[in-house]
Amino acid sequence: MKKLSAILSFMIVTACLLAQSPQKLSYQAVVRNSLGKLVQNTSVGIRISILQGSSGGTVVYTETHVVSTNVNGLVAVEIGGGTTTGNFSAIDWANGPYFLKSETDPAGGTSYGITGVSQLLSVPYALHAQTAGNGFSGNYNDLTNKPVTDGSETKIVAGSNIVVTGTGTTAAPYVINATGGGGTLPGKTTITTSQTWTVPMSVSKIRVELWGGAGGGGGAGAYSYSYILNDGGDGGSGGYAQQEINVVPNQQFNVVVGTGGAAGNNAYYSYPNYYGDTDGGNGGDSWFGPVKAAGGSGGKKGSYAWYTVNGTAGTASIGQVTGYASNSQSNTLDVFIGLVRSYLSDRFFTSKPGKGGSLQSYSNPTAGEGGAAVITFVE
Repeated sequence: MKKLSAILSFMIVTACLLAQSPQKLSYQAVVRNSLGKLVQNTSVGIRISILQGSSGGTVVYTETHVVSTNVNGLVAVEIGGGTTTGNFSAIDWANGPYFLKSETDPAGGTSYGITGVSQLLSVPYALHAQTAGNGFSGNYNDLTNKPVTDGSETKIVAGSNIVVTGTGTTAAPYVINATGGGGTLPGKTTITTSQTWTVPMSVSKIRVELWGGAGGGGGAGAYSYSYILNDGGDGGSGGYAQQEINVVPNQQFNVVVGTGGAAGNNAYYSYPNYYGDTDGGNGGDSWFGPVKAAGGSGGKKGSYAWYTVNGTAGTASIGQVTGYASNSQSNTLDVFIGLVRSYLSDRFFTSKPGKGGSLQSYSNPTAGEGGAAVITFVE
């Protein structure tokens, strides 16, 4: 059986200070194998150590976990809640610096072969704050040099189409009214062709979602003179990008919608061999101002190699949120980089990749689907 190796893609360590700080830190990591593929729905072993003084300092606390990755290869544990003989609450956070060492066994055991060390910065030291006194009674009236709170300290300046009345006191509070006609925001707009787009009136913020064009399918052919008939490769799916942009009415944006990659050609037979198969075309990038959704690449022709070579998904996207299909021949958008995706829009799926041709089933390759832009009016 092929032995798994893994890569920790990222780590997040946080601690929350409430009325009483919880004696735990949150830890998250994404596990990938040696080929860069996500280790999905698999139990992995993790050992967490807290080091004092330096990245190779004294171990003051250690615990272990056996947890399962999810469909995105993500694991999440609570440091302070694992299997340990130590006392997490006894760590003197004021006597730092401290470093967090993580060791991972992607096979779920204790053969920890993947190690990472990073310094704990200011956030975890909220645990120290629960014991640090500041001498304040908690009564606002005990403070000296208190700020004025009669409303006059607040300054409000009216902008375009805005009227502000009142003085900010209890008797005359500020009232802010729009002088325009008001009404609801326009419905969202779907764009499937390149154009210059103008911001409607009464709109100050938009959410832009982009899909790049998908790659076309490659033509079928025969590899070298071996007469091994290979199907053409499927195209790669288009990438995804999302970003919110502050705008003003009548502002214009140049919108480029990526075209789908053209279909390749199957080979024809002319004794003694097959000739003329071609690659599928690449899908075009989609742009909306600074936001970019990368196009997928085309599938390779059948004679390119002795095995079928598919195109790759468009991953070089630019935006606050980016995404792509982990299986680049799929049109299901299931890998996201950046913020949590909160808006699914008109296209839950990516741009559909073209299919490769086949000489054995007499099917021709197909073109990739073009990209799109969906604009939602937020404010």
